[in-house]
Amino acid sequence: MKKITTTIYAAILFLAASELQAQISTGTGGAASILANSPTSNTNVGIGTTNPTAKLEINGNVTFSGASLANGQTFSNATDRGNKTIVFNAGSFVNATNRMMNFYDFPSSNINGKSMFWFSIDDRGDNQRFRSYAETGGYGGFEINDNTQRNVFKVSEDTGSDGCSFSHVSLPQSNTKLIIGSSYESLTSDENAKYKLVIKGGKCGSTFLDGSGSAFVEGNVVSMGSIGIGTSNFVDGSDSYRLSVKGKIRAEEIKVYNTWADYVFASDYKLDNLKEVESYIKKNGHLKNVPSAKEIAEHGLELGEMSKVQQEKIEELTLYLIQQNKEIEELKSQVKILIQQKK
Repeated sequence: MKKITTTIYAAILFLAASELQAQISTGTGGAASILANSPTSNTNVGIGTTNPTAKLEINGNVTFSGASLANGQTFSNATDRGNKTIVFNAGSFVNATNRMMNFYDFPSSNINGKSMFWFSIDDRGDNQRFRSYAETGGYGGFEINDNTQRNVFKVSEDTGSDGCSFSHVSLPQSNTKLIIGSSYESLTSDENAKYKLVIKGGKCGSTFLDGSGSAFVEGNVVSMGSIGIGTSNFVDGSDSYRLSVKGKIRAEEIKVYNTWADYVFASDYKLDNLKEVESYIKKNGHLKNVPSAKEIAEHGLELGEMSKVQQEKIEELTLYLIQQNKEIEELKSQVKILIQQKK
């Protein structure tokens, strides 16, 4: 009786599997057959295929399901939590219980206040090289570590004390180099040894900061061909500029290297007399060598050149004052003589 019941039960399972179009095969051509273990005839198993080419070959979707515990659990420690919430564990053993790849579904518990997932990949030396994690409605991120377990790259998001969410990317190690648009191997020895940030190329041969093609950062120094802020145009007439800004600039001090106006004090400098100055102003509406309002509106003001021109006028005014002082002293002397003669 027991044998008949077992046979009927097996037949029902077979028919049910066929009805659901389930197919488990060991490569012998049977639609749903499982042979007894054999090192020669039963080496591969296929699901959804009649000709498996690997130890296990699955033709179709695969769903992994493990422990799915309700929130509010109590665990004795983190190891207990991990043992009870592991969903996926694969690869070589890295210690007595864990393999290289792990996925956990942590419910809220006495260890973690919010439910969260944890996914990690270790190397065979039991060094965790990659991990990704996220709380339900809380922080999250992923990290990459080196072979000594030092964090070398981290992307994370969290919520600040003001309730606003924020995210950040960090490369915390002091010997970190960031290379964009190139590779470590293609850098020159100077670029490799000197710069912390190297940007090469970009869209149509430009970087994200300028159109020069390359940029380097050493400490707080940015080195590149040109920098554009709010603009990518560095040409004005026949002049090209290293820094081009579309908008206002605010600074505590600007230092400009330029020629200066000490030539005014040279013995061969021709100083126009005040009548000539007056005549020029009446005719042109501005001082000699000083650009007009129209010129400034059309071409802008060159800070270094304008400072030199203004200094030129200051030095010319000084010469005029010296001349007038001499004339005043001469007049005072003549007045004194006249007064003495009247006495």
